[in-house]
Amino acid sequence: MKAAGPFLEEGEEADLEALVEMERESFSHPWTRRNLQHALDRGHLVILRGPTGSQAARRGIFGYCVFELVAGEMHVHNLAIESGRRGQGLGRRLLETVLWLGSRRGARSALLEVRESNWPALQLYYSLGFQSVRRRRNYYSHPTEDALELILEFPQAAC
Repeated sequence: MKAAGPFLEEGEEADLEALVEMERESFSHPWTRRNLQHALDRGHLVILRGPTGSQAARRGIFGYCVFELVAGEMHVHNLAIESGRRGQGLGRRLLETVLWLGSRRGARSALLEVRESNWPALQLYYSLGFQSVRRRRNYYSHPTEDALELILEFPQAAC
């Protein structure tokens, strides 16, 4: 029996079309189907799914996060919450879980880029302990905008 509220799980092949659609709605420069397929194949895509029987569109996907582990660093590439469900703490829940997964898989830190004007995302990231390390001029297009590169250092377990 599944939990009554939203739950987190790895993405699966049947989710791909819904993910492509959400990606297009969430980002001005969306990832392609092939990019998302690659993330799925590598197990680097976590989905926040609504409860069974919910009226949620897109296979019950409320949000998703794409990440990658490279040389002890976790790169958070995409984090999206369905537009009608933003502001409910779902992004926090999703990102906290992804950060925990990265730490468990050996990451020492997490990195991401965010539009300078994306205040809701910045508030979330700063509240989780991310710190701004540099500005990337004209990083985004449609519209052109600077990105802030943020980092979160994970506490290291005592030896």
